[in-house]
Amino acid sequence: MAHTLYKFLHGYMSKYKFLYLAWLLPAYLLFLIAHQGTVFVSLIDTYENGASYTADVIDYELKQIAAQTNGYIVLRFETGSGNLVQQKLSLPVEMAGKLSEIRVIPIRYQEDAFQNIVMIPTFSIQKGLILTNMAMAFVGFLIALYVALSAHRHARRKLTGPKNEFIIERID
Repeated sequence: MAHTLYKFLHGYMSKYKFLYLAWLLPAYLLFLIAHQGTVFVSLIDTYENGASYTADVIDYELKQIAAQTNGYIVLRFETGSGNLVQQKLSLPVEMAGKLSEIRVIPIRYQEDAFQNIVMIPTFSIQKGLILTNMAMAFVGFLIALYVALSAHRHARRKLTGPKNEFIIERID
């Protein structure tokens, strides 16, 4: 089967057409920037318009694996309407240190928001992390855009340019 696929691709597709796939990377990074922007706007909205509660820390774990440190926190609180909400939130190392000793955390909660819980002690850290993620994705987008444009130009030049075919002419 692999041989048949190779014959199909070799016979009908030029290897240079695959260079157009380079556009997937800037497209993904643009999606990542939009996602982080949505998280940022929702974070601000929840902080400004959400209801204030105090949440009990049910579980807290910090994992340190080689050069990577992250963890999670499980919060439980009761809303004004009497609903009991329990949610597990991922916890980057920057936020973990500030929350390690706290057992009751003041939060803002907005039920239908994309980012529905904002922990007030780590709000500024979370904003900074989101903006940093957006900035890094934007720099990566610019680099990937340059690479994709270069690959596109190279592929177009190879596919539409003069064909270097070896022709043997018989002269009698």
